[in-house]
Amino acid sequence: MKILVVSHNCFSKFYNNGKTLESIFSSFSKQNLAQIYFTENTSPDYDFCDNYFKMTDVNVLKSLLKGDSDCGKELSLGAANVPESTSNFSSGSRLFRFAKSKINQIIFFRDALWGLKSWKSKNFLSWNEKINPNIIFYVGGNFGFSHEIAFFLSKKFKTPLVSYFTDDYLIFPEHRNVFDRIQRIRMKKFYAKTIEHSSLCFAIGDTMANEYAAFFKKEFYPIMNSIKIQDYCPYVEHKKALVFSYFGGLHLNRWRMLVRLANSLRTCVVNVYSVEKPSDAILLEFRKSGINFKGAVEGIQLRSSILDSDVLLHVESDDSFNRSLTKLSVSTKIPEYLMSGRLVLGFGPEEVASMKILADNKIGVVISSSVSNEHLKSELVKLTSDFKFRQEMGLLGYNYAVKNFDNSKIANNFKLQLENLISKHEN
Repeated sequence: MKILVVSHNCFSKFYNNGKTLESIFSSFSKQNLAQIYFTENTSPDYDFCDNYFKMTDVNVLKSLLKGDSDCGKELSLGAANVPESTSNFSSGSRLFRFAKSKINQIIFFRDALWGLKSWKSKNFLSWNEKINPNIIFYVGGNFGFSHEIAFFLSKKFKTPLVSYFTDDYLIFPEHRNVFDRIQRIRMKKFYAKTIEHSSLCFAIGDTMANEYAAFFKKEFYPIMNSIKIQDYCPYVEHKKALVFSYFGGLHLNRWRMLVRLANSLRTCVVNVYSVEKPSDAILLEFRKSGINFKGAVEGIQLRSSILDSDVLLHVESDDSFNRSLTKLSVSTKIPEYLMSGRLVLGFGPEEVASMKILADNKIGVVISSSVSNEHLKSELVKLTSDFKFRQEMGLLGYNYAVKNFDNSKIANNFKLQLENLISKHEN
């Protein structure tokens, strides 16, 4: 069984979407996986998969402006981050930065660029013929061009399409301007086309699966990041200052929530670990609030940093737009946090899915960002002063993770679903 994954982000040990994909496909051998991805500045994980085709905005612009017959390229080990071009249209050039800034401001401009179909190049089609997948697995988003590419490949090669949605750009996000309204109209059309054509549909978590099933009148199966079962590591009380640690992205204004929380934790150590480097302005705010920015950690160091923490932080922004954007999404790091046996503290809007999974299952503490700073401080005092409570909540979270986020069980069940789909298709 050969699976072709079409997604904006590549398989990765570090980045959230890439990590989720690796957990889902962990029951497959690397020889049975291939991926098309569209992100410019990330390197794929060759330990997990060694069949990649990379197409970016740079490739599309070059092919249109310079008349290149090929768009994108097959990657070989060690070549993923070689610049796409030299001269005036490299990814760091002024022209490219200008074009990219305009594309990112108005999404449908980017779709219009890709809509000129320069991606239907000879090398792209021949690579797909060589891969010859049994299933195309598409990770859906708010850009129509990737929907079109996945749909095109499924139709051209008569291959079943399986779609997976990890973020909600369609149902709940607010309109910020007229362009958002136009984009919403467009998204309804290309989402509906993709989902109608899909033989199986997945969403990240129960909340999103239920909402999308009701909206599109089609069954969606929940699947999210899962992890290998690890032995419980007891949480032991110590006399040093309590350590609060956050692991993850700082985008969507999450850094602002960390600053507010840290300002109420002046007697504790607050560490932030993130792959993305904050701007100088954000680093200044971190220093003012006593936050220690630690950079990225992985593997054994990641596990050690989690276990050395007394409380693990998950935050979501409470500004109107971002809370609408994250309403249905469940953070990749929640299973990793829970498996550690350390208390998980959620701080943000109570209605978003990442907070609800902690509160509804009583496996973490959630403090609403709507509370006053005085109330926030009093809630944190209760939490920091009660070792036994932290210990018991951490154990509850661990037991929940063992039962619900066992990677071996989830990945094997997912593989079985795909095998059954192929069997039906061939018959």
